[in-house]
Parts: sequence; C-alpha cells; structure tokens
Amino acid sequence: MIDDLMRGLIDDQDVRDGGGARWARAMVGASLLVIACGDSEGETGATASDSGTSDVETSAATSAGTTAGTTGGASGVTTGDSAGASTSTTSSAASTDDPGTTSPSDQTKFDLGALPDGGDGGCGDGGDDDLVFSNIWISNSPQGTVSKIDTETMVELGRYYTDAGQAGDPSRTSVNLQGDVAVVNRAGGITKIAASEERCVDKNNNGVIDTSTGPNDLLGYAAEECILWTTPLPAASRPAAWTSGEKVGEGCNAQYINAKVWTSAPTGADAYVYLLDGDTGEIEGQVLVPGANGGLGIYGGAVDPVNDFWGVTYSAGPLVHVRFEDLSYETIPLPNPSAYGFTVDSQGRSWVGGWSGILQRYDPETQTWTAANMAGYSGLSRGMMEDQSGHLWIAGLSTSALLRVDTDSATLIEALDAAVLPGVATPTGASVDYNGTVWMVDQSKSGGGAFVYEPETQEVNWVGGLQGPYTYSDMTGWALGNVANPQG
Repeated sequence: MIDDLMRGLIDDQDVRDGGGARWARAMVGASLLVIACGDSEGETGATASDSGTSDVETSAATSAGTTAGTTGGASGVTTGDSAGASTSTTSSAASTDDPGTTSPSDQTKFDLGALPDGGDGGCGDGGDDDLVFSNIWISNSPQGTVSKIDTETMVELGRYYTDAGQAGDPSRTSVNLQGDVAVVNRAGGITKIAASEERCVDKNNNGVIDTSTGPNDLLGYAAEECILWTTPLPAASRPAAWTSGEKVGEGCNAQYINAKVWTSAPTGADAYVYLLDGDTGEIEGQVLVPGANGGLGIYGGAVDPVNDFWGVTYSAGPLVHVRFEDLSYETIPLPNPSAYGFTVDSQGRSWVGGWSGILQRYDPETQTWTAANMAGYSGLSRGMMEDQSGHLWIAGLSTSALLRVDTDSATLIEALDAAVLPGVATPTGASVDYNGTVWMVDQSKSGGGAFVYEPETQEVNWVGGLQGPYTYSDMTGWALGNVANPQG
C-alpha cells in the first residue's frame, strides 16, 4: 500500500510537477542472428486487424540543439560480498565541481537464429552479423499487461498479463538475445514471455499454441501459453536486466544459452539484488546491498560487457554495482544526488539522469564522474538508451522532450519538443530499434502510446492504443546487444 501511494505520487504526478541515421542492417557484432531469412515464415503484422492493431499517425519534423561536461572522481565507495560483509573506502580522486541538485518534492519478432529450445534458424544476407531487433515490449501498467509491437509495421502483435492476479502493475522490461522478454511487476514478481511460438509451451496439449495475437485478443494468464514462468518477489520490484548468455556456434547455427536475468526489490533501507536462471526463473543467488533504498529501491538497472549488474537507487543514489562472478558489490555515491533514469552504454559507463537537467556519467575504468552539459534543458531525465552512433536518447519530463546527448563529450545535441513531437505530454522511456529508430513512450498522450522518431529523415509517427504505458528500460534488446558487442 505504501509503495502504491508513493508510486502514484512520485512516479507520476510529483515527477511532472518537480521537476543515428537509419542503417539497412544493424550489426551487434558477430553474435546475434536472424530467425527469419528473406521470405521465411515468421511472426508478422503487415496490416492492422482485429487481432493486431495500431493507431499510427505520421508527420515530418525539424530539429535544433545545443551543447560540454566536467569530470571528477568517485569517493565514498562502499564494497561488500554476497555474505553481507562490507567496507567503506575513499578514493583520492577529486569530486566533480558540477553545481548542486534539486531533488523531487516528495520496459519478437526479435528474429534470432537457431534456438536452443527449437525453431528454425536462418540468416539474412549478412550471416550472423545480420541482426534483426523487430519487437518492442511496452508495459500497460494500469491494465496489468505488456504489449509486443512490431517495430517495422508498428502493429501490436500480442498483449499479455504479467501475473496470475492479472494486476501486477508491470513496468520495466528487458529483452534477451533470443528475443524473449522479462517484465517486472511493481506489485512484486518477474515474468518471462517468449517472443516466438517455437518457445511457447502447449500446456493444454491441444496441438496448438494458444497465445494472444493483438490487443483485442488478450488471454487470461493461465491460458496464455507463451508465458514461460513467473517468480514472486517483494513489492516495489523494479529493474530487469538480462545477461548476454553463452554463444554456442557461429553463423546461422549460433545460439545463446544459459542467459540469466538480474532484478531487485527493496527491504527497509536496503535492497536485494537477485540473479535468476533465465530458463526456469529460479533465484540462483541474491545479495543484500545496504543503503540501496531511498524509498523506491533500485530504480533502473542494466548490465556491462562482462554481465555485471549496475543500477541506481531512487532518488539520490547510490550507484550500485554487483559482480556476476561472485555477487560481490560496491555502492558509489553520486556527486549530484539526483537519480531517476539509468542505462549503461557500449563502453560500460553508467548514465544517471536526474532532476533540473542533471545527467551524470560514471566510468568504472577511471572511477570518475562526468557531469553532462545540458545547456538549454532543465527538466527530468527519465528512460534512456544509446544508439549505434554513440548518441544517448532520453525521455525528458517537465519540459516534455526527446533529448539526444553525445556520449563521448557528454553534451546535449538537441531537445525535440512539441514542435517536433505533436501533443507530447508525459515522456517516460526511450529505446532504439534495430533500424536506429527511436521509440519514446508517452504515458498520457491519447491515453498512452509511443512516438517513433527517425533521426535521419526526422519523420515522426505516433503508435497509440496502449493503456497508461510506463516503461523505461531495454524494451527492444538493443542496449544489451550493444553492450555485449559494442559498435565502432
């Protein structure tokens, strides 16, 4: 009940008040594959119908932008292990001289190749370099569902309840390198849903897979055969982050096996970080991180190139790092204690978005923080994701904009507002699809949907028909692939 109240006041209203080019084929290294090659049969949504529908509006746009950052070191780092022991250390690096912060008032056709649990493999013209990310998974929080939308056709291919009570209040989604999604329920719990029918389970043995085909074909939780597992967690669970798994084979025969998924839930002033078996949902390990609950726990999370978990605690930090190898951890204070949006870029650097235009980057190699130059933007930075060009796309609240930041210089390039995104209301999360197109979830415009922005042509589409969508995380799987196999 407390979490519901805080979420209602902080996740939504109080937050509002307080505060690239398209490429023909995106290569995520030689490690990701294509399920359907050429005209091979697969899940499609070429036209809207009673089962797969979309509410798409199109417009053109122009944009302009601005500009640089300061650097400092991390101090007051706390470390520990899975047994619960911890120590505090202080680094000798200087802290950032970025000014202070303002705190709040207070989430396929993923089309991948031969799969470990069945399904026909296949490659496009480029072999296993020829990745196709073509689903985005967006949570309809008030409805207790998650939508699977084809990013090519902008048609919703399926909608699924995320817990047995069909009222899980889902939020963050994370897509693995097989295309399947893990969605976390803020009411407690995490659920895995298969992207392809080849990995669904014929539970009633009727010889077919009973599964949703669109928003008007919503099956009950127990009847939906593409829901693979649900693992209970404490209330206020939030982050989800798949590991890359182990690559077996090459080219069209490559598979990704033994993937794990990270998640977290708060308890008291602390937070548990869990590591789950991606096939079964079993919790394989957990560690209690002291001081990692500022009210809503670890708010967002992602993995780095070695599958370590990184996340940030709402609403003032710390940054949390849990190692995949042994579940040892460290907590790293934020120079500016303002934390909401989060991601990890292709170089393994953590980005933390906050209020009043605050955006901070942490480099674990140098153990230094950089304050981004966000001149011209003074709002809240929510969900964010890096694209292939090294640009960070951010859903900006308060001033309602889609932001683009250069990750190397930590400089704001442009802020796309209502002049570019007609009717933009409540930006929530930003994600990148395999074409380099940017999707920005808007929680309240026309009842909820997503802007689809093409950086090269500046074409804008609107995909509606969602219900209060509230997702900011790796909704497409692009971020995981980009971290596991960085471009450039």
